[in-house]
Amino acid sequence: MKKKEVKACYFRLPANLKQRLDKLSKKSAKPKSKLIIEALEAYFENYDSDGEDFSFAIDALEELKDGNYDKASKKIDKAVKKLQK
Repeated sequence: MKKKEVKACYFRLPANLKQRLDKLSKKSAKPKSKLIIEALEAYFENYDSDGEDFSFAIDALEELKDGNYDKASKKIDKAVKKLQK
């Protein structure tokens, strides 16, 4: 089985994202690098073939998941309007 070529990437994260990443890594028993790779792959999959960004819909779902119903409602309304165009 052939190994995939990998490249190193270094970047800074806001403290709150780093804390969330640490917690998720412990909870899921997955390395942080794997979680970041999965997140990037999911993000890139949310672009359609024309390169349209659907992250606005994902943001709304994240707010809903986190219990921020007012923010989620506003973002969902914006997402629906955008998708109806």
